Amino acid sequence: MDKIKLRINTLCSGIGAQERGIENTGLFDLEVVATSEINKDAVVSYAAIHNGLTNEYIKSYNDYPSIDDMRQYLTDINLGYEPEKDKKYDWYKSGKKFEENIKKYWLACKLNNNLGDICNVEELPEADLWTLSFPCQSISVAGKLKGMSPDSGTRSSLVWQTIRLLKKAQENNTLPKYMLLENVKNLVGKRFIKDFDTFNDFVSEFGYNVYWKIINAKDTGIPQNRERVFALYIRKNIDSGKYTFPIPFDNGLRLKDVLDENVDESYYINTEKAQQLIQKLIDDGVLDGE
Repeated sequence: MDKIKLRINTLCSGIGAQERGIENTGLFDLEVVATSEINKDAVVSYAAIHNGLTNEYIKSYNDYPSIDDMRQYLTDINLGYEPEKDKKYDWYKSGKKFEENIKKYWLACKLNNNLGDICNVEELPEADLWTLSFPCQSISVAGKLKGMSPDSGTRSSLVWQTIRLLKKAQENNTLPKYMLLENVKNLVGKRFIKDFDTFNDFVSEFGYNVYWKIINAKDTGIPQNRERVFALYIRKNIDSGKYTFPIPFDNGLRLKDVLDENVDESYYINTEKAQQLIQKLIDDGVLDGE
């Protein structure tokens, strides 16, 4: 079978997993035309995994703009912004080491075609698929459960920016053929199912059929017991209305099959480091400290 050209916009955070999954099918000639991410470390990780960012590449790259221009760019796209604290990252700190870091973040954004803060993006480039893996912290049972309603101001509420961008795409006649949403199982729990249903109702008004299901990674050939909600939106003018999710299967792969038998001691976390990690998760709002 010949590969099909697939152009995707990855927005509302969560970049990377969908790209790797699509690549692994071997069915598509994939082009990521834009990403939208404000977590500065996530931007670097994505660039390292998908776009060849290394320390050597950062040092050897010879087309950097001026430091002031890079500072302004990173400020303009709101990289490092913390929505729940309404706190911008200060890219105007001084120091040689900090300026080297600026190069790293600027180059990562360039490699990723990162548009930055989704709230400030006026419109998206034309693409076949939009992926919507919005932040889960405000709806996950591991978080503070502050919700995802449009007026909540939480990280999870960023998914509603999709509706604004769909309106613009409709005006430009560039509505994507497909959209893929993925998030934690609690999205369809009693507390948040109404918001999810409302979001789906809005999307359907743009001419999409909506399909969603809770899928466990262990039923897709992955040695992990991890449930997630997947929603697929297909434009009605290209959809038969009969889409069904893949049938669960077990390929026999288990966690022990993919773990290294001998692990260097440098990867072990001692008690002090473990406590530091837990405290950081609490400070970041990922874990409840009570």
